[in-house]
Amino acid sequence: MYKKIGIFVVLVWFVFIGKANAEEVSVTNANELQKALANTSENRIIRLEPGEYEGIFTISQPVHLIGEEGAKLIGPKKGNVLTIEADDVTIEGLHIEGSGSQNAGIYVKGNRSFIQKNVIQDVFHGIYAKESYGHRLENNVITSFKGSSNHKGYGIYLVKAPNSAATGNFIYDTQDGIYVSYSDFCEIRANQMVRARYGVHTMDSKTVLIAQNEVRESVNGLMIMQSNEVSIVANSFYLNTKIDGAGMFIFDTFDSKISSNLMRGNFKGILLENAKRNTFEFNTFIGNHTGLELRKASDENTIYLNNFYHNTRQIISDEKNTNLFTKDNYGNYFDDHGSLNLNNDELVDYAYKSGDVFYNMTSEEPYLSIFYQSPAVELWNMIEQYTPMPSDSFVIDESPLVKPAPVSWGDGKSEKTFFSNPTFNMMQIVIFLIVLIGSVSILLKLGRGKHEV
Repeated sequence: MYKKIGIFVVLVWFVFIGKANAEEVSVTNANELQKALANTSENRIIRLEPGEYEGIFTISQPVHLIGEEGAKLIGPKKGNVLTIEADDVTIEGLHIEGSGSQNAGIYVKGNRSFIQKNVIQDVFHGIYAKESYGHRLENNVITSFKGSSNHKGYGIYLVKAPNSAATGNFIYDTQDGIYVSYSDFCEIRANQMVRARYGVHTMDSKTVLIAQNEVRESVNGLMIMQSNEVSIVANSFYLNTKIDGAGMFIFDTFDSKISSNLMRGNFKGILLENAKRNTFEFNTFIGNHTGLELRKASDENTIYLNNFYHNTRQIISDEKNTNLFTKDNYGNYFDDHGSLNLNNDELVDYAYKSGDVFYNMTSEEPYLSIFYQSPAVELWNMIEQYTPMPSDSFVIDESPLVKPAPVSWGDGKSEKTFFSNPTFNMMQIVIFLIVLIGSVSILLKLGRGKHEV
């Protein structure tokens, strides 16, 4: 009995040893790679030694493809360079280039692909996943065709590819950095996008998380279109300065949350059009031409506990919009608003008004825009803040904050590190009045002395 068990254990041991040895194979050229892909068994590892592998490659069974440093897949500039047809494929450490004019470096048709630490360049789309699900796309460097004259595609393109995550990728010089189309329950986190048309673009997608990304030098940092229940959290948008561009453009989007984002030095910080029932909180707008613009049919949004610094125009709105700028007795912070606070609480003692008359006049009479930013218009807008205006035609924040809302940025610093706004309490006001009266008295006395002489 024990002898039979021993023989069985030895046979099983040799079977597993043989399988383990067969799981990994190294290749050194394109022919060897094509043969390995054709003969691959489930869960096999194919390791590409340094060198150039020219051709078009297809993965039809589960495999782990690993490129040693210096391993390059080079396509013939037609078709997709690497096509994944199987489920549960892992691709890592490859340099991929040379797709066709409308194709991708990696085209994914199978489910649950894991694509990480690759460099993809001189292609139309970088990674294109279509009608599949559950992908993880991490720590890749992606760019499109070289040169400004060539039409460019998307860095990562998800089409009907739900439950997918793109994390830690660096994408530059593409049409869109990451495009999520008809793909629900996706996560776009901690990516960097530079010089794109749109950094992150969503279309007809639901329950998408866009968090901790950075987009700069693009037209729109985010382009959120016809999407619902999108969470946009802790992203940074810098220097997206194209005319009519924005850190975020939110269009036909509903029931979403936009929180703790930084918009700095953009043409517009956030631009809304036909966007309803969204919540904007703890966002920071610094040095934008326009901080927040609400175009037509942007209603029922809740906008509170946001901070506005040094924007040429803080908030402007179409006069027909109806939005809430105060919640639970807290509004927003505006650095161009006074901080009179006689009762020494957290709120300024009078409302903040914006959304200027001139903006609404130019929407009806576009030729008036030639006077935009003229001294007369700037003076007009300033006077509006301190004169009674109809509440149904302007942005009215009834409870503006004395101090900025407590927002922390990714490096652990808060806005208090960079900005401060002293509160004028009753004692300061009394001292100011005493100094003012004393100064006026001295000036009057000096004037009378000169007249007597």
